[in-house]
Amino acid sequence: MRWYKVKALMARDLKIYKRSKWKIVDSLYFPVTTVIMWGLFAIYSREFAMEAGLMVLVVNVFWSFSYLSQSITNHSMNEDSYSGSLKQLLISGISEFEYILARIFSSTITSLLIMCVMLTVSFFFGFVTLVQTPGLIIAMIGITLISSIALSVMIAALIIFLGKAYGFLAWTLLQAFILLSAPFFPLKILPQVVQVIALGMPYTRVFMGVRGLVETGIVSNSLLLEGLLVSVIYVLISYPLYKMAFGRARRTGELVRMM
Repeated sequence: MRWYKVKALMARDLKIYKRSKWKIVDSLYFPVTTVIMWGLFAIYSREFAMEAGLMVLVVNVFWSFSYLSQSITNHSMNEDSYSGSLKQLLISGISEFEYILARIFSSTITSLLIMCVMLTVSFFFGFVTLVQTPGLIIAMIGITLISSIALSVMIAALIIFLGKAYGFLAWTLLQAFILLSAPFFPLKILPQVVQVIALGMPYTRVFMGVRGLVETGIVSNSLLLEGLLVSVIYVLISYPLYKMAFGRARRTGELVRMM
């Protein structure tokens, strides 16, 4: 592992990010305004369903965080592919692991900063549990981040395997994972077969924990451990898939077509 190459790519990403005003707007504007909208709904719903409104607010905070943690990595890869900079990066000698690791670090820093902003905004809309149980919040943030990193690597593998025409997976595939993770409702609402699938989704326990935190202020350690275990399994699966896809793309010439 050559950390200087990872740091160099991260520094490049930071410079591009600073100069691309639309990236700052896209990363910050939509998540924060979403939290504000649902925060106002939470205030309004206090009259008839206080917990429901607050639950929707907090679920949306974690939903936005998971999207940012995953999509920033994959969007950066798509930009490299379409701009031609991927070729320059690979010619520089950076390995596929160093490349994806730098992208993961950059997206992690950005998404965590925005998560802090979203949580601060949600506190002023009534999410006081944030300061009462910070350990639980940090644990759920960690599980969400690990899951999103694993998914970003898997999606990167799919795009490399299928070709850059499938770059749309960077912002579409997560939606299916969120849907199957039952964000706003208990698993029992889903059909029996889908319930089994949902138990294997990386965000299911996070959303269960968020709902429990809003309703009772308690999240069981067993739920957090299950969520961590599932997220780690996704991580262990993701890198071999990425490495295999990268190796195949080199052999078949698909990597050249992505440049």
